[in-house]
Amino acid sequence: MPQPVLTAAFATVAALAAVTNTCGLARILARLPCNRPDATRPDATLAALKG
Repeated sequence: MPQPVLTAAFATVAALAAVTNTCGLARILARLPCNRPDATRPDATLAALKG
């Protein structure tokens, strides 16, 4: 995509996030396994790695 199109797309998403007071990227990042409470405990991480 050309740079003006990317710039317009980013501005549109940023404006939508500001108007709706939500952030789609934050929601996606919050659902990652490394951001879940059980994944931050060392014993749970070791158990997951051992299988």
